[in-house]
Amino acid sequence: MADLHARIRTALKSINPTKENPAHHGAPGALSVLRGISEAAAVWRPTPEGNSIREIALHIAIHENSLANRLSGKNVQIGLKMWKFGWVLRSDAVAEEQWQSELDLIKATHERLVEAVTSFDPDGLDQVIGKKTIILAVDFMHGIGEHSLYHTAQMEMIKTLAKQNGIQ
Repeated sequence: MADLHARIRTALKSINPTKENPAHHGAPGALSVLRGISEAAAVWRPTPEGNSIREIALHIAIHENSLANRLSGKNVQIGLKMWKFGWVLRSDAVAEEQWQSELDLIKATHERLVEAVTSFDPDGLDQVIGKKTIILAVDFMHGIGEHSLYHTAQMEMIKTLAKQNGIQ
């Protein structure tokens, strides 16, 4: 970690907060919030029109995959059925095996993003990456961290509400 370019290390703090490299906000990362979430809690909604933890977690993974693709120049598809870009089809129930598979996908996608960020050439940080955008690589990196933090807070709130409603 110490040998990383300072600007990449800073971006990595918000993307992948760890004890060794904590984010300034001090909040846990999405993977920490997802620990111990059952399939019942994963699909529970606080309101009929609200999103579930599962939908939000997969939403984060979809966007992390998109940025990993931009940074690496690859086009890895994660094979989720979506009703609109970034949002998976709603489901009111998932089997334990499906939820475990989705958690594995979320973890693998996050690890792929971390790898793409840590291996990114620092000389390209102030360059636009990808087509149909004017956003610089460094801004994409910080933006995905902010995006994940926002949705992680939502998941934490839904997790608390689920427990209060007897959903473990």
